[in-house]
Amino acid sequence: MPHALEIKYGLTAQELLDAIDRRFRLKVALEGSVAEVHFERKLRIASREGWLTSYEGHDVDGMHDFTVVTVSGVTIRVEVKTIRNGAKPQVELQKTRAAKGDPSSRYYERDHFDVAAVCVGRFTGDWSQFRYVLVRELPSHRSHPNKLQVMHLIPDGEDTQPRWFSRFQDLIDAFTA
Repeated sequence: MPHALEIKYGLTAQELLDAIDRRFRLKVALEGSVAEVHFERKLRIASREGWLTSYEGHDVDGMHDFTVVTVSGVTIRVEVKTIRNGAKPQVELQKTRAAKGDPSSRYYERDHFDVAAVCVGRFTGDWSQFRYVLVRELPSHRSHPNKLQVMHLIPDGEDTQPRWFSRFQDLIDAFTA
């Protein structure tokens, strides 16, 4: 039975996948979606295991990607990102576009989300692998102190400043401490 997208666009699944594979920007958008699906899988497991009360995904412009509620009732806003291509893993924390007349609107406000969940699959080959950081520990933009710095290296270890976590549960513990 054909997928709804095959019917809608009059293409086979193979033709749709080939179209994605040939287009850089489309592949980048797909990778962002892949990261969100893998992160939501982690949230589903965490909810089943009982260390999250609930979570909700948001596909709304200008809003963070997920809202997570811990068993202690703390709400955490999460933005999911993928790492940049390059020799060292790093993440770019800025929006895709700026508002007309305000180039600084491309930079995230410090209070836009609480946690960045960064998929490192482009670097490791494992698209279910993430590193997590608390926004409150990230440096501010040099010219706009109420906004986040754009580029952030992701270190190997967890004994760093800012702290980068390999397990979401460890990040939740640090967030609520």
